[in-house]
Amino acid sequence: MIATLAALLLLLAALGTVAQRNLIRSTLALALAFAALGALFVSLGAEFAGLVQVLVNVGAVAVLIAFVVLITRPDRITVGTPAGSVWAGAACALALGGLIGFAVLTDPIATAPGPDRPPAATVASIGKQLAGGYLVPLQMIGVLLTAALVGAGLLAHETASRTGPQGEDPPQP
Repeated sequence: MIATLAALLLLLAALGTVAQRNLIRSTLALALAFAALGALFVSLGAEFAGLVQVLVNVGAVAVLIAFVVLITRPDRITVGTPAGSVWAGAACALALGGLIGFAVLTDPIATAPGPDRPPAATVASIGKQLAGGYLVPLQMIGVLLTAALVGAGLLAHETASRTGPQGEDPPQP
């Protein structure tokens, strides 16, 4: 029951993310979708994946996107939809959904009976992998996200210094 509610909330939040024209509301809907996905993972028994989903995506990625949106010029907060992009997006979503469905249904591990499945990863084994061989890539991702935030702030500051406070051109002497 909880998994069904989490999946329904995830679908509604994802729809809200792409349907909103206001970037701030869209970012909040994306954060809600990330949290619902974490709840779905936890309700299906993947506690570690659920906690990582909430900590990384809600706690870092969604906040980073919110910062980028908030440093965007006010006249660019609301975006329009280019003609034909809705149908192109729907076609791409259906094609991607069909491809993912085909991959899942034809995967030999997913269709294998219970004893042939590989052993499930435990939280301890995932933690040892992250603190061992994957420590440098994990730290590099953190540096990349920090650099993206600093770069976005610098670009916004440079754009604001070339134009007036509300996006209009500064007066010429």
